[in-house]
Amino acid sequence: MTDLNASNPSQFDREDVLEGEIARLRRALDEAVRRAADDGEPARITYERHLAEGQAALALERARAERAEHDLANLTARFNDLAASEARYRLAVESAKDYAIFTIDLAGRITGWNSGAENLLGWRDEEIVGQLANVVFTPDDNTRAIAEKEMRLAVSEGRADDNRWHLRKDGVRFWANGLMMPMRDDEGGLIGFLKILRDRTDAHLAREHQQLLINELNHRVKNTLTTVQAFTTQSLRSATCLQEARETITARLIALSKAHDVLTAENWEGADLARIVADALRLHHADGRRCSWEGDGVRVAPRTALALSMMLHELATNATKYGALSNDVGSIVVTWAAVDADDLPSADCQRLRMRWQERDGPPVSPPSRSGFGSRMIERGLANELGGDVRILYEPAGVVCTLDIPLEPA
Repeated sequence: MTDLNASNPSQFDREDVLEGEIARLRRALDEAVRRAADDGEPARITYERHLAEGQAALALERARAERAEHDLANLTARFNDLAASEARYRLAVESAKDYAIFTIDLAGRITGWNSGAENLLGWRDEEIVGQLANVVFTPDDNTRAIAEKEMRLAVSEGRADDNRWHLRKDGVRFWANGLMMPMRDDEGGLIGFLKILRDRTDAHLAREHQQLLINELNHRVKNTLTTVQAFTTQSLRSATCLQEARETITARLIALSKAHDVLTAENWEGADLARIVADALRLHHADGRRCSWEGDGVRVAPRTALALSMMLHELATNATKYGALSNDVGSIVVTWAAVDADDLPSADCQRLRMRWQERDGPPVSPPSRSGFGSRMIERGLANELGGDVRILYEPAGVVCTLDIPLEPA
């Protein structure tokens, strides 16, 4: 049988070497302990000092670690606050659907674009970012470098306010209230601009319309006062007594007031001609059996409405005193049409042609002299409206014809 130990003699040699090394280390340790004991108090003090220094260093490192953890917690909190603040800012900016809010760099190029800007101006974020901001200004404003002037004013004054026309992507203009402000970094350096636009087109057009109405009203009031002065003077001059003058002036004022009522109901933009005719005749108690009117659906401008109201009142007054409405069987027919120069309906450059025809009244003969009413109709009305107005005293009844330019209303 084979001896395993004999077959591997080096294994025992290694074990002996290890045991000898362990014994040597034990002796060295015992010697070190003995020497430490023989050294006495100085070695112990040195040991304790080293121990204290090690403990102090450990405490310092622990303090540093705690401070680092505290700083990390503060930074995390600040980061969370900044993230929440940015989220709120983005939410506020994106929720401002009625406001176009965008940022511009120092070269004048758009760098940010909110959803309100897309809604108002039409460009999507990916379409507009990188373009020059003057793309939203009108060609006239770009010729005058308005965008650049706003930037300079924003830097020098802290803000630049304006109210002007701007352009949408489709080229449509809109009136906007604008504000440009500089954007600065933490050190106060200029890094760009913030631009805010709000569509104020409706309000602007309303103000323009209001001013137009005020100007028109001032003009109309002056003309009305002139008319009142003229017919008052003529009424007093031609009346046989004060009562007659009072009645004549009152009737003319009522006719003028009625026309003003019609125009006021229409915001002084115009009036329906059929209503002007109907109101003028009804003031003289003319019913449907005695008076009739028919014509195209025509709207007339304010000054035309007032002039026609006074003309119809004078004709109806004359018919009541001397003409077709002075008996029980006479009648009046008023007709009109909007035609072009060739008597064909046209949408442009139309003329109004009207005819007043009295029938079955007392025999008519031309008056020996023209009264205020006829002079106002034939001269004043023609001059006022730039057309032709004629009164014909035919035996069968008075005929008044009118041919004037039809102003848009």
